[in-house]
Amino acid sequence: MRAHAVWVIYASILAALLFTLLPLPLDWRGFRPDVAALALFYWVLALPHRVGVATAFTVGVTQDLIEGAPLGLSSPGLMLATLLLLYNYQRIRQFDLLQQSLAILVLMLLSAGIEQWLRNGIDVPSAPWAAVAGMICSMLFWVPTRTVLRHFRRYYEVY
Repeated sequence: MRAHAVWVIYASILAALLFTLLPLPLDWRGFRPDVAALALFYWVLALPHRVGVATAFTVGVTQDLIEGAPLGLSSPGLMLATLLLLYNYQRIRQFDLLQQSLAILVLMLLSAGIEQWLRNGIDVPSAPWAAVAGMICSMLFWVPTRTVLRHFRRYYEVY
């Protein structure tokens, strides 16, 4: 029996995390899409039996390590968004691409809102309001991210 190429899931999430390391001019950093969250959300929608809350926790802690933020700041928001996605994945799969993009925007806003709440609670400087532009860019990047990851999932027969 062939392997199910589960490594593709984790390789794509790792590549998305490495995307956050790409240098951008200071003026453009607020427009950076959260590609790691998009990859996580895609795999939760595509393979909810393989990717879940534990993966969201790992992605959040890794994001905190990359950004130099206190550990555990990104994880609760990603975990809650992933949990909501797990509860509604069958419904969201049926949405057209615009509705899916809007659902992803809502999940990103929820995740960022929880992160902001935690930042206020531990008195860590908050992210600027320009981060909303990053969430809108994330919404716009949903379709290309979904298309590329779907191609990889089919090519490597990940299931």
